[in-house]
Amino acid sequence: MNIETMKRENDELTDLFRSRLSNAEMTVREGFWNEVSASVSVARRHRKLVLTRLAAAASVLLVLGMSSAAFWYFSPKDEIEQAFTQIAATSGVGSLHGDAVRQEFNPVQARPVLQKPTAKSSSLPVWNVDEEEMDSVSVTFSMSFSFTATSTPQRRTNDSPYAVDYWQAGGNGNNPTAVANEQKDTKNVTIAEGTKPRKRAVKAAVGTALPAANGTYKMPFSAVVTLEQPLGKKLSVEAGVQYTNLRSTGQNLHYIGVPVKLNYKLADTRKLDWYATLGGVIDKCIAGAPDNSFSAEPVQLALTAGIALNYKINDKIALFAEPGVSYHFKTDSALETVRTERPVNFNLLCGVRMTY
Repeated sequence: MNIETMKRENDELTDLFRSRLSNAEMTVREGFWNEVSASVSVARRHRKLVLTRLAAAASVLLVLGMSSAAFWYFSPKDEIEQAFTQIAATSGVGSLHGDAVRQEFNPVQARPVLQKPTAKSSSLPVWNVDEEEMDSVSVTFSMSFSFTATSTPQRRTNDSPYAVDYWQAGGNGNNPTAVANEQKDTKNVTIAEGTKPRKRAVKAAVGTALPAANGTYKMPFSAVVTLEQPLGKKLSVEAGVQYTNLRSTGQNLHYIGVPVKLNYKLADTRKLDWYATLGGVIDKCIAGAPDNSFSAEPVQLALTAGIALNYKINDKIALFAEPGVSYHFKTDSALETVRTERPVNFNLLCGVRMTY
């Protein structure tokens, strides 16, 4: 079989496949083209993000290079050289090391005479050289610079002095240092940053809770007076005396209780404070029941929790609102109240907080 025959057969097979597959169709799953379009758009965004980062990095490097070149070109080299020369002359040493200037004076046949400066003269020494004895003077300057910047964040308060700004040019350890201090005279009061003096508070409030669902029992009424003692920057304990009145048709019960709560401050602003409260109450019926003894009417325990808001009127007085939820445990009392009908209840206390 020669090459032409093989080529002809290949062409015939190719034409056969083309004729059979010219109108062929294939169904794809639903959402296939959406996935392809999304993958293409993600690749384009990724490529665009990479190009943007490369362009930003190149721009930053270009700006830094141009700034360095401009600083080096326009830097006042003559003024810097003159300033370091004056420092070296004032220090009285012939060579400086580190962040200073090294200079060498080689006078030929010249004896300098240091004159005593007068009151009106400058602090620099005056050198008198006999012009006839001086043939030539060669001065060689060698300058080296090194800069070190250290930044220490400082928080300023109303009672703290201003920060100290200074500059220093040093030589071999014996050169004088020029320091400029600017301070403001304030009261000698030392207060730890971020701390406040702990203050007790007296809280007086009235409150209520939801009535029973069947309408038989009315909304209870409470009046409470407590003393709040701080335990730290955010935690405080609160305890006091609480009076509660439970009413229904033909029934009017009076309770005296002792509430104890822990308060945790969540947020503190100039005018508003948010805090969470968790505690409990011990109640005892003192009037209104047929028998108010401990055997017939034992004490009732309850758990309370809530989120409270404190609005400061001034440094001494503030208004607060304590919405929360309470759960009253079942007792052996024969009386039916709103607490037996609704053990879990929502309550609200509003009052005044006085700090002393």
